[in-house]
Amino acid sequence: MSEEMLTLDDLAKLKKQREEEKSKLPYKAYLDNLKTLVDERNPKIYPAIKEPKTYNNQYVCIKEPLEFIEMFNGCNGQDECKSLFQTLVDERNPRVVDQVINKCEDVDGVWFNTTQNGINLRPGLKDEEWSSPTTITLGDDAVHSLVAGRTGSGKSVFLNSIIFSLLAEYAPWELDLYLADFKKVEFSRYLSKYDVPHIKAVAATSEIRYVLSLLNYLASCMIARQNFFALIGQQKLSEVREKYQIVLPRVLLIVDEFQQLFLEATPREATQITDLLTSITKLGRATGFHLMFASQEMSGTMSQNVFSNFKARFALACDAEVSSRVLGNSGAANLEKKGLVLANVGAGKEDTNQLFKVPFVSEEYFYEYLQEITDLGSKVKFNSVHKFYQEDSIKGMDELSNVLDRIKNVRAEYLKKNSSIFDIVTLGEAVVFNYRKYDYETVFLERGVRKNIGVFSPIVDDTVYVCKLLAENFKSSPKAEDYQHHILAGNDLFMKKMDLGRELNNSIVYNSIEFFDEIIRVFKKRRGEAELIRSYQRYPSLKEFAYVAFCLRAEHVMEKVSEEDKLRFKNVIMYYENKTIADIPDIQKAILEDYDIGESYFRIINLLYEKEIHGKSMIEFWKPRVCWIIGAEMVGKFPKEMESVLTDAMNYNMLFVLVASNNDFNDFYMCHKACDYLFVTGNNESYYNKLRLPFTHKSENSIAVDFAISSSATQRSFKKFKYELQEVVVPEIDFDAILN
Repeated sequence: MSEEMLTLDDLAKLKKQREEEKSKLPYKAYLDNLKTLVDERNPKIYPAIKEPKTYNNQYVCIKEPLEFIEMFNGCNGQDECKSLFQTLVDERNPRVVDQVINKCEDVDGVWFNTTQNGINLRPGLKDEEWSSPTTITLGDDAVHSLVAGRTGSGKSVFLNSIIFSLLAEYAPWELDLYLADFKKVEFSRYLSKYDVPHIKAVAATSEIRYVLSLLNYLASCMIARQNFFALIGQQKLSEVREKYQIVLPRVLLIVDEFQQLFLEATPREATQITDLLTSITKLGRATGFHLMFASQEMSGTMSQNVFSNFKARFALACDAEVSSRVLGNSGAANLEKKGLVLANVGAGKEDTNQLFKVPFVSEEYFYEYLQEITDLGSKVKFNSVHKFYQEDSIKGMDELSNVLDRIKNVRAEYLKKNSSIFDIVTLGEAVVFNYRKYDYETVFLERGVRKNIGVFSPIVDDTVYVCKLLAENFKSSPKAEDYQHHILAGNDLFMKKMDLGRELNNSIVYNSIEFFDEIIRVFKKRRGEAELIRSYQRYPSLKEFAYVAFCLRAEHVMEKVSEEDKLRFKNVIMYYENKTIADIPDIQKAILEDYDIGESYFRIINLLYEKEIHGKSMIEFWKPRVCWIIGAEMVGKFPKEMESVLTDAMNYNMLFVLVASNNDFNDFYMCHKACDYLFVTGNNESYYNKLRLPFTHKSENSIAVDFAISSSATQRSFKKFKYELQEVVVPEIDFDAILN
């Protein structure tokens, strides 16, 4: 539409928009000006710059002490610790030294400062003057910072500008950046396209647990630094770097919309967050850990004790109340123009506010700049792990197949070496932070009492998903050919969404409680065989043992042994008189030559031979059987014998998977009590309370599954893989078509 056709109001809005665009300070122009001033050693900015120090034209970058501090456990006193550390650094020991970077002069005017004594935050042009891109420093005095601004005030623009300046001023070995964004949009761009070398992790999530785990990781790193500094006789980061001529970066965690961290947390999580923040704010100064928290307002967040440690304060346009809470005065309430921010460091009085014009990063320049920084990192051969957690991103089920295929040999080796492990199950990407490149959650299904799997969720689709996940693991198992699957189909909706029988190889599906008769029969048979073999030493001779073994086996085959069979067995067992276990194969051969008797009758006595002569474990005597009870809440009362079966099943190579979409049925307590491995989803707190699991708020369509091991009191969470369920169409009568 041409301007001639616009109304006066439209023209006024257009004019205002053009004026705002014209008044913006492009970040590229700001950065070019900053680099020029640095190159000229401008006295207004140069005092805040200390050129990075190299040693033999190299930067020796060490790992986080958390990764190697246990190497000093055997040291006897501080002098021995110092000597060992110096030796490890001199030798460039890979357990301590992460990488050695050769100095590169051609870095396009960036990376001109060191974080040895602090981190410069550059809010923009002070008093809107080009000669004053001055800093607010996070260091020994102001350790942490707060940012506030109402919606539309330019908070995201400000944070992007701060981050861009940090990427320009410091080399990636000088500064580790961790970004958390509860809006799940703004910060996600930092690792969505390029592996920006400074940025160690981006958490684009509303998952409190993930951010909580990130805080926990940083606190652990910080405490490890503190303890390590004490071992080598130093008090703070700058001293360690100076004495040992190494680089250990400062760490900055930036959290946008941090108020959500407190609003969405459960009381238990809020306590954990407060404890972690208290620890970081108190110990961050000496160890080089810093926080920058941004939000629209500060109410309902940190305690005053924690809040007071955030001395570097920034406020964009906001209400007088918020401005007073952040700056100590109402100055930010008077900011009318966009792109301006007030800073105050500790004093709180309005005349100590500093006004900055914030550079604007355009969408086009955003990725262009990140590519330049990433290319520079590659040029100097800097290596780093990047953790990008997007709450809503989800990998396909083919990714699970790929992972299972690649770990098959390792899985087989574990199972071969340790007969106490039933199998190893890969679950999905962790919903907690760790600093590994691949963070798939796994569980080792161990044998023992009540070692079954429980899948409890009010969402049928989620129970289907977990069973699909387990089925994929069992199908790819090194033991897959031995698996026998018995499925009780108690929930029709579940079976319509996924035909579990078709999903699994070697499976039998039951639609009635005959399932329990079969399972109880198999369990008793296995238990009887095991008890007889374990009692071998109580028999006077192999002959007496053989008679009982033949009779028990006959019971398993025909349920009742006839007198005629007993007489025949008495004749047969004479072959075992005055013989030893080592003679069993030869005895069997002789019996089969003289008698028409099925080889299966020799099963138990042959198991004795395998155990005593070949050292086989009892568990190897039976093929693994997985018993799926789908819709446990619809079964009605379980047979009384099932309690003992569920209790001891895994000791006889039987694993139960109990699935329920209702936690209010007669045998719920017995079912979940028998399950050491628990899967649960949803936002229904009653499920978590009944299962005695910690509850966390999640979005209604959360792709996270909670997993717990009751016996070890551990809980983990993992992301689902993408999986399409079969569509269930509810039949209906088309009255319009019939009655018209």
